[in-house]
Amino acid sequence: MPCARTRPIKSTVPLRAAQYIRMSTDHQEYSPVFQRQAIAAYAAVHHIRVVRDYEDAGISGLTLRERPALVQLLLDVDSPQRKFTTVLVYDVSRWGRFQDVDEAAFYEYACRRAGVDVIYVAEPFENDGSPATSVLKALKRAMAAEFSREMSRKVFLGHCLNVERGFHTGGPPGYGLRRILLDADRNIKHCLERYEYKSVQTDRVIIAPAEDGEAAMVRKIFEWYATQPITAAAIARRLNNFGLCNGFARLWQAQNIRNILQNEAYIGTNVYSRTTSKLANAWEQVPKQDWIRVPGAFEPVVDKRVFDLVQLKMERARRRPTREEITDGLYKVIKKAGKLSQSTLRHYRSAPSVEQVMREFGSLNNAYDAIGYAPNLDPARSKNRLVERRVERQVADVTIEILQGRGHHVRYAKHTETLCIDGGLRLKLVVRSPWLVSGHLPYWVARWPDCFQIDFLVYGRIERAEPDLMDFHIFPRGSLVPGAYTVVQRYGQSHFKAYQHPDLRYLLDLAQTCPLEVITDVASRRNCR
Repeated sequence: MPCARTRPIKSTVPLRAAQYIRMSTDHQEYSPVFQRQAIAAYAAVHHIRVVRDYEDAGISGLTLRERPALVQLLLDVDSPQRKFTTVLVYDVSRWGRFQDVDEAAFYEYACRRAGVDVIYVAEPFENDGSPATSVLKALKRAMAAEFSREMSRKVFLGHCLNVERGFHTGGPPGYGLRRILLDADRNIKHCLERYEYKSVQTDRVIIAPAEDGEAAMVRKIFEWYATQPITAAAIARRLNNFGLCNGFARLWQAQNIRNILQNEAYIGTNVYSRTTSKLANAWEQVPKQDWIRVPGAFEPVVDKRVFDLVQLKMERARRRPTREEITDGLYKVIKKAGKLSQSTLRHYRSAPSVEQVMREFGSLNNAYDAIGYAPNLDPARSKNRLVERRVERQVADVTIEILQGRGHHVRYAKHTETLCIDGGLRLKLVVRSPWLVSGHLPYWVARWPDCFQIDFLVYGRIERAEPDLMDFHIFPRGSLVPGAYTVVQRYGQSHFKAYQHPDLRYLLDLAQTCPLEVITDVASRRNCR
């Protein structure tokens, strides 16, 4: 325990002080008990009474985030109702080991500005504002920042060493994998459940295939993707149709499948340092050549040959072909099939995808014109589709203009026909004319997209080849089956009357946000009734 310094006592009335305690995880000497003892000894010698206690235990000193005690202290020193005139701190580094050394100085200055003195009970100098004291405090803050940098480097090197020895270091293991806890002699202790972590410092963790059928499902996912003309989204739909959920008991998404297909842990390779966030900085992607890879660290789930085939296929899918390559592919499809359409493009695995063609040319019709191909389509149907597209674009333009005029940020994705409002609300705008039964009985059909997520489907109705809008149906998520065609109106009667609107005023109201104080006020009025 540091020796308490002595100074003359000017009054018999004890000073009222607050103590700030912060313990990180670096040294036992900075434990809360040790700091309290040092502060109590100093207060007893100097006739100081501690009336408030602020403690941040086990919290990093790199940032002010997640340090509620320090935040509350800074708020209280500016309050006229505070009951103390001094703050007792163990040493300069207890404010924090900030990489910007001026940050710790600012928090001390904030206390002094409010008329509250700061005393460091374990420092060999008086905090009296003298030039020598200022130099010593600046040096202490720089040493604290350097200590954090050195500790960060040592921790990273320690993790790298564990990875090279075949141990798992942080992060969830992935679907179909489990974590096994080992003791210091590499003897298996037990399997770690989700949110369960090792408690003994010398214990280590490895990865092994799961035993409940998930590993077999992973192998089947790799087999489907490697041997069939199928996408990650299609695999997700297939699993959902089977009634199978992912590791979080939720529906499969295409990104879940892509994460599995790219994870080298399934071939037994331990990969570390793909992202970095050292010293509380923002997360960054590490270049792939700088990743730490240890092949053969774990028991593989998937054969490496199958894994390599999957990576090759995914690389081809990620690569964006040039316009020349797309047009060559279209010519080859015409030569093989004698025609060109969405179905023929999806039939031939070597053909450019419909999405690639539409991204490059804007639409299939534009691609047909570019290569001089005349599709054998019904002229009336082609004209009708052009009208639908034109009205959709007009509705989108008017809606965007009105929403932006009301202060909303709106982003329109043309390839999916979706509007994203204020970065949160996502909706799809479509305009459709009726299908005909026996050439004279019209009915309108809607389809909820199954390859991307939306919150609302805005469905406008027009007559065939007529630009005048009849009405709108605003379908919320869950009202329609994804991927299925649903009859909206037939024989002059709507099957979804509750969602039918003459215009889009209801949509504009949905986009409005309500302040929290308004919700609270409404709730309080309801409780008073």
